Amino acid sequence: MHTILEDGRNASLAHADKGAFLVDAANYYNAFMQAARMARQSLFILGWDLDSRLVLNREADMESSEREQIDAPAPLEDYDSIAFLSFLNDLLAKNSELQIYILNWDYSMIYALEREAMAAIKFAWQSSERLHFRFDNNHPLGASHHQKVAVIDDSIGFCGGIDLTGQRWDTRAHSTDGLGRQRPDGGAYDAFHDIQTMVSGEAARWLGQLARNRWQRACGEVIRPTPSRNIWPPGLQTDFQDVRVGLVRDPEWEDRPSVQENLSLFGDAIARARHSIYIENQYFTSDAVAGFLEESLHQESGPEIVIVTPKACPGWLEEATMGTLRHRIVQRLRHADKHNRLRMYYPEVEGKDIFVHAKAMVVDDRFAFVTSANLSNRSMGLDTECGMALDAYPPAVSSEQSSLRTDIMDAIVKFRNGLLAEHLGATLESVEQQLTQGSLIQTIESLQSKQRRLLPLETGSGTILDDIVPELQLDPEKPIQVEKILEDFLPIGEK
Repeated sequence: MHTILEDGRNASLAHADKGAFLVDAANYYNAFMQAARMARQSLFILGWDLDSRLVLNREADMESSEREQIDAPAPLEDYDSIAFLSFLNDLLAKNSELQIYILNWDYSMIYALEREAMAAIKFAWQSSERLHFRFDNNHPLGASHHQKVAVIDDSIGFCGGIDLTGQRWDTRAHSTDGLGRQRPDGGAYDAFHDIQTMVSGEAARWLGQLARNRWQRACGEVIRPTPSRNIWPPGLQTDFQDVRVGLVRDPEWEDRPSVQENLSLFGDAIARARHSIYIENQYFTSDAVAGFLEESLHQESGPEIVIVTPKACPGWLEEATMGTLRHRIVQRLRHADKHNRLRMYYPEVEGKDIFVHAKAMVVDDRFAFVTSANLSNRSMGLDTECGMALDAYPPAVSSEQSSLRTDIMDAIVKFRNGLLAEHLGATLESVEQQLTQGSLIQTIESLQSKQRRLLPLETGSGTILDDIVPELQLDPEKPIQVEKILEDFLPIGEK
C-alpha cells in the first residue's frame, strides 16, 4: 500500500529515532523541562505567545487523580512551581556553554490585553546575556507566527498546538476544581485540551533548522547547527520509534515560494480514509477542508467523520465572526451528510465545557497528524504553522510500496483511543473493546457518561451576521497584498 506522506508535496520526510504524543499541557511542560535540562549548547523556542511568568510544574497544586494523568516524569523538586523565565535562567546558570534563542510573534494589538506586558524587557533585563529574546514580525501582512516549536541541541524537538504561555496548563483529568489552572495574574481559567508531539533524531534536526531559518530571517544572524546527540529523557514515554515521519510548514512570503503542506496533507489523508476520520480542532472555518469532507460524505460507503471542537468561540466578537463562519461550514457538511456518517461534538466534564485547542486528525487505524494549524483558511495558507504526521505505512526509502508497521499502527490506535477515553471518562480498554463491536460513532454513543461526555454541537440557526460577515476578509486563505488594500480602501485620487 502507498504511504500518504509525500516528500516535497505534503510534507518533508525525516527519520525519528523516538517519538511521543503529549496530550494536554501538563504532559508537554514536564517533558519540555526534562529535555531542556539535557541541553548542552542550544535551546530554540518559537511561539505564538510566550509568558515569562508561566508556572511549568504544578505538582504541588494537583490532586492525586490529576497526577495519575501525567505521562511525563515529574522534574526535580527544585523546580516545583517554577516560572518559565526562572527555569531558563537556572539552565543558563548551570551551563556556561548554553545559548537560548526565543522568537515570539510580534502580535497584533487586538491581543494586547491578553499578553504579558513588557515581555521583551523582562526577558532581557531579568536574564543572562546568553538568553536572546526577539519579537518576530517577518511574515505576510495580516498573518501571524503560529508555530509552537522547541528544539534542544538539534536532538529533541517539540511541535504541535501548545504554547509556553498562560491559560494552557491542564491535565487529562480536566478536574472541575482546577487547582492548577491559575493564570499568571492569579485568576482561574476553565478546562483546556491540547496536544503536542516530541521527536528525536533527524526529525529534531529538521525542526532545529526550521528554528534557525526563522531566527536568520527575523534577526539577520546565522546560527550554526549543534552536533546532535542520541538522547531522550529517562522514564519518558516512547509511543513510536525508528520511523520516517512527515513534518509540515510555512506560507508564501517575500522570495520564499508558497508551501501549503498542511492543506495538502489534510486533503490527501481525508481522500484515503476508508473507515473513519477523527478530528480535533479549535476552529472549523476552512472552505477547502470542508470541501474535502463534503466529497467524502458524498461517497455511498465512505468513512464515518467525527469532529470534536469547542462548544463556542471565546468572547462575543470571535463568536460573532469565526463562530458565524463555523456555522456556515457545519450547515454545508450536514447538508452533504445524506448517509448519516457525520457527528460533531464538544467535550464536557461534570456539566462544564472543556475548551478544545488541539489540532489533530486520525484516519482509520493508520494515520495521525498533530499540528499547530487550525481548520481555518488562514492556517492553510497565511500563518506560519508546523506539525508532525505519522503513517503506519511509512514512506519507504527506495521503493514506491510501503509495508505495514504494526507497531506504528498500534501507536496511532492507542493515541486516538486515548483521546476518546479522555473525553468519555472511560478506560482505554473499554474503548478498544467497544470499537471491536461497533463503529467509531457507536463507540462514542455507547460510552457516554454523566461525568465526562461528548455532546452534539449546536451552532444555532444562523443570525443576521450570516449575511454580513465576509468570509475571506475575516479568515483569509492567502497573504494580503498591499496593492489590493490600497485599491479597496484609498480614495480614487490617492490610489
